[in-house]
Amino acid sequence: MSKPIPIIILSFMAMLNGSAALVLGIVTLRGNKILFTPDGYGPNRIAVSELFGPLADQTGWIVLVIGVFFVLIGYGLFTMQKWARLTVIWASAVLAGLTFFAVGWGVLNSEWGVIAGGLLKIAVEAILCWYLSTRTVRETFSN
Repeated sequence: MSKPIPIIILSFMAMLNGSAALVLGIVTLRGNKILFTPDGYGPNRIAVSELFGPLADQTGWIVLVIGVFFVLIGYGLFTMQKWARLTVIWASAVLAGLTFFAVGWGVLNSEWGVIAGGLLKIAVEAILCWYLSTRTVRETFSN
């Protein structure tokens, strides 16, 4: 059975995102402050490093490890490894669940962009979990 096109696309996207994170991690470890500089729009701009709380000083290493993780997952999906499919399902389910908290925060603070973006993200994660759990995809990964 041939690889489903969505799996090829998903694996390519994971490897591309992982490669970008690898580059960001490496340039940060070499002294670039891009992940320590606030960016975006509005008064609540923060640096990516602030998302890691007390581990902010280790941002370069954290982003590097995340990049390696994404590249491995992408490669696992591309080579039709069952562990990669299961990892994506579990990670997507956890992220969808956690996004409910962001949507709740958006409702409490009347942040309609957070609500809309969160609901869209939950929908995408749910569709991804559903697709990777379909019988056809499961059988393709079991061979």
